[in-house]
Amino acid sequence: MKLRCERDRLVDTLATAARAVSGRALASAATNGLRLVVSDGRLRAIGTDLDLTIEAQAELAAAEDGQAVVPARLMVDIVRALEPGAVLVEAGEDDVVVSMGRSRFVVRSFPVEEFPTLPEPMPATAQLPAGALAEALRQVVRAASTDDSRPLLTGVLVAAVEEGLRLVATDSYRLAWRDLPGIVGLPSAVEQLLVPARALQELQRLLQGLARGSGGSSKPSEADEAHPGLEGGPAGGTESEEAVVGLSVGELEASFWLPGVRLTTRLLDGRFPDYRQLVPPEYPVRVQVPRTRLVEALRRVRLLVRDGTTPVRLVLHPDSVDLTVSSHDLGEASTEVEAVVTGTVDSMAFNPSYLIDGVEAVDAEEVVLELLDPSKPATVRAPDRADFRYLLMPVRVA
Repeated sequence: MKLRCERDRLVDTLATAARAVSGRALASAATNGLRLVVSDGRLRAIGTDLDLTIEAQAELAAAEDGQAVVPARLMVDIVRALEPGAVLVEAGEDDVVVSMGRSRFVVRSFPVEEFPTLPEPMPATAQLPAGALAEALRQVVRAASTDDSRPLLTGVLVAAVEEGLRLVATDSYRLAWRDLPGIVGLPSAVEQLLVPARALQELQRLLQGLARGSGGSSKPSEADEAHPGLEGGPAGGTESEEAVVGLSVGELEASFWLPGVRLTTRLLDGRFPDYRQLVPPEYPVRVQVPRTRLVEALRRVRLLVRDGTTPVRLVLHPDSVDLTVSSHDLGEASTEVEAVVTGTVDSMAFNPSYLIDGVEAVDAEEVVLELLDPSKPATVRAPDRADFRYLLMPVRVA
């Protein structure tokens, strides 16, 4: 195998694929590597931890077909450290030589046959608008649990509903729910998926890169043409047409196709909690406040939170909200934010970080807090939109 590629393009391709490499001890050391496949003038870099697989492609200035498996992190670091210009990579029997200008690295490679054999994903059968999907992931994924002892809560529910597509995540303390009206995002035979939040975080990162116009190459291969999401397929879009993300669903995995990149993840197996029963039918108290001012105020009082458990207390007045944090070890902080308050309730307390997450997720200049009582979840949302809700359980305080 031999390839020549511009440094920036090569490091983007390698780093994208390397994000699927966890570095944890698996059956084969080759799983900590990137599989580099050169054919038809293109490079395919593949990284996997067996749960998540990312394949990134790049067009090459010059190439000889072949393949090699290289240490993922080391290869990315080496290429990133080189000067700008064309990088030459040549694979031998037991090593790979990386050179550019006066710099030369010889890196021990892994046997190609030890790299996991990965199933070929099905062609994309559904499409999602990239911009709306990126915003939905930004709002929802933050609420998923990171506790592996509760694996179902580390996933995001992607469900077909009458209005379109719905994304839901919860860690049992908070819940984020985003609707994408009018979007048919799942194959007709699939009602819902439970997708690991980690995979969707990586998808969100890729979509942010797509919005900036980075990544991918301009020359589609025949395989690319067959799959929306690889460069040249429908996911690339045009200047007058929004980009889309291709989605294919198998029995155990789902794949997302973007320009030059394919992300495949194992699906979680199990029943997601019935989140709809958590939403109170009505809220007697409504607080509308400028989003930016509320976030800034919460961050100020959070300076006295060191243990992660100290709550922020909200005391409502007709035209303002008092925010107070009291720490036995550090002291007390308070601030006031102008607000429009309807209804009355005893003071309520919340985890300040979780509350900040919910307020930041709202895509509007104003944010509404809907409150019931200190034992029921509050809702954070935009004043004139019902497509996104962030539910947050209050913290009981003496």
